[in-house]
Amino acid sequence: MIELSDECRLAFCVGVGGVGKTTLAAALGLQEALRGRSVLVLTADPARRLADALGVQGLRDVASNIPLPSRGSGGELHALMLETKASADEIIRRAADDEARAQRVLDNRIYQAFSNTLARSHAYAAMERIHETVHDPRYDLVVVDTPPAQSSIEILDAPARLVRFLDQRVVRWFRGGAIARRLLRMVAGDSLVTSLTEFLTEMAFLREGFAERAREVRALMRSSSTSFVLVSSADSVGIEAAKSVAAEVAARDFEVACVMFNRAFIPEVDRGGRGPVTYPESLAALAPKLEQMRTLLVQEEEQRLSNIIPFCEELGASGWCLPEATRPLSDTSALAAWIGRARPVGPPA
Repeated sequence: MIELSDECRLAFCVGVGGVGKTTLAAALGLQEALRGRSVLVLTADPARRLADALGVQGLRDVASNIPLPSRGSGGELHALMLETKASADEIIRRAADDEARAQRVLDNRIYQAFSNTLARSHAYAAMERIHETVHDPRYDLVVVDTPPAQSSIEILDAPARLVRFLDQRVVRWFRGGAIARRLLRMVAGDSLVTSLTEFLTEMAFLREGFAERAREVRALMRSSSTSFVLVSSADSVGIEAAKSVAAEVAARDFEVACVMFNRAFIPEVDRGGRGPVTYPESLAALAPKLEQMRTLLVQEEEQRLSNIIPFCEELGASGWCLPEATRPLSDTSALAAWIGRARPVGPPA
């Protein structure tokens, strides 16, 4: 059975698009809840797949309670979908030392454009939200469903990048440079320059709080309390893509704890048996074709394993093979049954 360590408080599911990160994040959070933990699954993916995987009509920026398929575990499962604007506004309110300052930032036209439209603002909001939820005593574990690969790397880089932005010489120069502002007014107009100056001035006052939380999140991401779960397909193309994501994670001094290979085997195919199968008399005429299909499926599974095992050994991480789903994974009962059929592969963690 796939289990995160009891020490783990934060788990990131990373990988390229289309490999099932959201489904895996939902199933992993569910399984930990069934072990008795209070779990929050947070999706930073703007797509609305997490709600579908959990069988709920929709998720909002506030945590929703997800009913467990069986009672008596003592655990709880919660889920939320990050909404950039709502999260960014809440970040400003918490970071400001008074309501008037917070409102000045919220009303600023530059901030409004930043919080609504810039792709990286989603990463900043995600990391601030992670800081908030990891320190929330209601949760034992936070599982983060990241967007596809490049956006997930943006999230990993967000804490350091935000501090660098607020500390850049150009920001300090612009705030203190009357000549620069006069020149920019000639090009962009008074209104824009005033809004930009006010925005940078207020953000400078908020910098220390942002920087402190960024340092805390970065330290937590490098600690043994955080696990990076790499999700991949089992074919050679998918594994090459997973290698690229693993390299990006390693380049930031993080360590992949385990690799989940989605759709890696077909449950009905007996991996161990190689002898002939006895078919009922009603299928006697189809037996040769059925046996041929079975042989091809076994060969395909062996090919997948030949891709998976060297990758896990090279990475030094444990691996798990997830089966092809036999029914739609659109509720917690189906999710629990699916992840319960996972098979270990590769070196131990």
